[in-house]
Amino acid sequence: MKKIISASLVVLAATTGFLLNNQPVQAHGRYNYGRYPYSRGYPYNRGYPYYRRYPYPIEPARYCFPTTQWQVNEDPGYHPHAYSDGYRQGQSSAKKGQNYKPRTAGGEFARGFDDGYYGKEFVGQKNIVQNVIKPYTTTECSLY
Repeated sequence: MKKIISASLVVLAATTGFLLNNQPVQAHGRYNYGRYPYSRGYPYNRGYPYYRRYPYPIEPARYCFPTTQWQVNEDPGYHPHAYSDGYRQGQSSAKKGQNYKPRTAGGEFARGFDDGYYGKEFVGQKNIVQNVIKPYTTTECSLY
């Protein structure tokens, strides 16, 4: 009996709230299509400005053109500063007390890391392989 009375009171309160608070609903400003140019009656817009790619009645022409980019291929084991980079990292690893791990880059970098880790004298790089710079062509597009 108590449950029926409490349930009927909740329903009565909710119904009264819905019936008395019937204010007119106004859409958020984003959906107020009357503010935008060509929003009513224009055949391409039809009142939906957020579905157009370009806000004017005439869409611009799209053009594409080739451009040249440059790719730098740097060999991690033999680039011009490989020995000095490895030596510096080897010294910092030894100073921090980290366990020795062989370097996967190999080449001059690994030789420099070993010399720096074990405190040998800085000898310098013996073999240098210059960075390879290769051009490649890609397409970029824009609007007039």
